[in-house]
Amino acid sequence: MKHVRLSLLVLLAFTVAAISARAADATIEGTLVDSKCYLGGGETGNDHGAMKECGTMCLKGGTPAAVLTKDKKFHAISAPSIALAPYVGQQVRVTGPVTNGTILAKTVAVNKGGKWEEVKLGAMM
Repeated sequence: MKHVRLSLLVLLAFTVAAISARAADATIEGTLVDSKCYLGGGETGNDHGAMKECGTMCLKGGTPAAVLTKDKKFHAISAPSIALAPYVGQQVRVTGPVTNGTILAKTVAVNKGGKWEEVKLGAMM
């Protein structure tokens, strides 16, 4: 009986720790980048050399998007890449929980002429 109580107590402790360890929502602002081209060569715009709209094409093909902050911190974005594809190289604001350098996007907004406009992300599969 003592082993059962001890097991339940340990399980309860792990459950409480897991619940309290959940990441609070954060907002990260920076440049939306194509993660493959940024990590491979430091590209931060949409046009990569002679390839016009390379970043947009990569995101439409499924490459993960990321946000690069002013202080050069890279955060992968967990969101449908195709919804973010038109905004590569633009300033974005991403809100959601951050875990191990990845932000689970609850909302994404793009800066258009000084105004933040929310991006429709659609459903994640």
